[in-house]
Amino acid sequence: GVEGRSRPLLSQLPLVATMLVIGASFSSFYPGLVLNPLFVAGYAVLGLSVLYALVAPWHLLGPKAPLLLPMLDFVAVGLSRSGSQSVLDVMGLLAVFPAIRLATADKYRGVLFGTLATAAVIALPLFFSPGPVASQQWARLTLFPVVVCAVGLTVTIITQRLQERAADLRATSTRLERALADSRSQGELLQSILEAVDVGVVAVSSSGEPILTNNAGLASERRAAQEARRGGAAASEWQFLGEATKTMFESDRSTPIPAHRRPIARASRGEMYSNYLIWVEEKGTRRAYSATARPIRTANPAGADPKGTANRKGATPNATSDADGAGFVVAFANVTALLEASAAQTRFVAAVSHELRTPMTSIVGYADLLRERLDEAGITHTPELDVIERNAEKLRSRVQDLMSAAESTLSIAPVRMDLAAAVHNAVDSILPAAARRSITIDNQAHHPVVALLDPERIGQVLDNLFSNAVKYSSPGTTITVRSRNDSEAAQAVLEIEDQGVGLTAAEQDRVFTQFFRTSSARGSSAPGSGLGLSIVKSIVDRHGGSIRLDSRYGEGTTAVLRLPLAADPAGEG
Repeated sequence: GVEGRSRPLLSQLPLVATMLVIGASFSSFYPGLVLNPLFVAGYAVLGLSVLYALVAPWHLLGPKAPLLLPMLDFVAVGLSRSGSQSVLDVMGLLAVFPAIRLATADKYRGVLFGTLATAAVIALPLFFSPGPVASQQWARLTLFPVVVCAVGLTVTIITQRLQERAADLRATSTRLERALADSRSQGELLQSILEAVDVGVVAVSSSGEPILTNNAGLASERRAAQEARRGGAAASEWQFLGEATKTMFESDRSTPIPAHRRPIARASRGEMYSNYLIWVEEKGTRRAYSATARPIRTANPAGADPKGTANRKGATPNATSDADGAGFVVAFANVTALLEASAAQTRFVAAVSHELRTPMTSIVGYADLLRERLDEAGITHTPELDVIERNAEKLRSRVQDLMSAAESTLSIAPVRMDLAAAVHNAVDSILPAAARRSITIDNQAHHPVVALLDPERIGQVLDNLFSNAVKYSSPGTTITVRSRNDSEAAQAVLEIEDQGVGLTAAEQDRVFTQFFRTSSARGSSAPGSGLGLSIVKSIVDRHGGSIRLDSRYGEGTTAVLRLPLAADPAGEG
C-alpha cells in the first residue's frame, strides 16, 4: 500500500538530502566535479535508488528486499568519494547513513555488512591510485570502518532494547485490552443481575457521585441530584440522591425521619446497617422499604477501623469511612406486601381469639357449675366431666396464647423478684409431667438471682420453656437447670439444658417465628400451635433481655435466657 511504498523512500531522504546539499555547494566552488564521471555516476546510482524506492512492489517482495537500498547507497557514496577525492575526501563519512539502516534492519549481521561495505568504500580507490598510498590514507582505511562499526553496534543495541520495550508495551496493551473487555463483561453481567432482581440498588462513590443503579426512580433521582449539584445547590440537597426531598417515616409509620437519619445519609457517614425499616410517602400512598447498607471495599484503605462500634437500630459504623473507602452500596427492598400480610394475619388471629374466648369461658364456667351441683346433690361425677374440664382448660390456654401473639404491645409490670424462686415454682409445676415420662429435672438454681421481672409474664416464659424441654426430651433423660449472675453485663442468666431431639441450623433461625413448628414436633404426637416460643421471645424482649437456643440435632437443646438484674443498693443478689 501507500504506507509500504513511502517507508523505503523516507529512509532514503536523509542521505539524498545530504548528498544534494554537498554536491550543489562544492560544485559551485569546484566546477570540475560535475565533469568527473565517477562523481556523476555516484549521483546517478543515488537517483536510481530513489526511483527503485518509488516503483518497487514492496508488498510483493520479501522482508529483506528493502536492504538492497542501503547497498546501493554504499555504491553511490563510494563512487562520489572516488570522483571527488581531491576535494571531498571526507565524503566517505556519509557511509554511516546506510550502515545505520543495515544495523537497524538486520542487527549484528547488518553491522558486519555495513563495516565491510565502508571498508570497501575507503579501500577501493587506494588500489586504483597511480602513486604510492600515504600512511594517512591507510589510517583512514582503519578509522572509518571502526567508527561505522561502533555506530552500528550502538544502533543495534538501542534498536533491540526499543523492540523489547515495544514488545512489552504490546503485551501490556493486550493484557489491558483483555482486562478492559473482562471488566465490560463483568459490568454487563452485574447490570443484568441487578435488572433481574426486585431490589433497588444504588452504589455511590466516596465523592458522592452515583456509580450504579438498577431502579428507574433512583436513576431519575440521580439525574436530579446531578442537575442540582451543577446548579450550585447545597450539598445536603444533592449528595443523598434527592432522598432529602422525600417524606419518610420510622417503622411506626408516624414519626418523621430527619435528613441525617435517612438511609443514604447514614451510609454516606460510613454506617453499616441491615433491615432498616422505613415508610416512604409516594403519590399519596405509603410504602415500606427495608434498607441495607454496605461499604465498597478497597485494598487496605487508609484510616480503616476493622473493629467498628455498635450503633442504634442494629447499625455499626462502617470499617471504612466514606472519605477513606471507595463508596457505599444501599439496597432497598419493598416489603409493603409482607408487612400488610403480617398485619392481616395478626388481625385475623386477634379476631378469632376474641371470638373463641367467650364460648370457652362459658364452657369452663358451666363445667365448674355442673361439678358444684353434682356435689350438692351427692352425685359422684363421672370421668367424662374431668375430660371436659381438662380439654376446656387446654383450649382456653391455646386461646390465651393466640391473644398474646396478636397483641402488638404486651403489658409488662416489672418488679424486683428472685428468678431462682420463680424457677423452683415452674419446676414444681412441671414435675408430674416429667415423672410420667421418667424424665429427671436437676435443678441447680439454688442461689438467689434478683432481677426486674413481671411475675406473671416470667412465669409464662418458664412454663413454656420447661414444657418444651419435657415434651421433646427422650424418656429416661435429664433436664439440667442452672442460674447465675453476670455482673459485668448486669444480667441474670438462666440455662435449661435437655437431652432431646435437638434442632437443625435452619430450624434455629426460625424457631421464634409465629406458628412455626419443627419437623420433629410435627412428626410427633406432642400437641402445639407454634406460638409458645414466639410469645416467650416477645415477653423477654419487652423485659430488655434476650433468649437463644443452642442446639445440635439429635443431641439436645440449651435455652439461654438473659434478663436485666435489679439494682440492689443493699448489696442483695
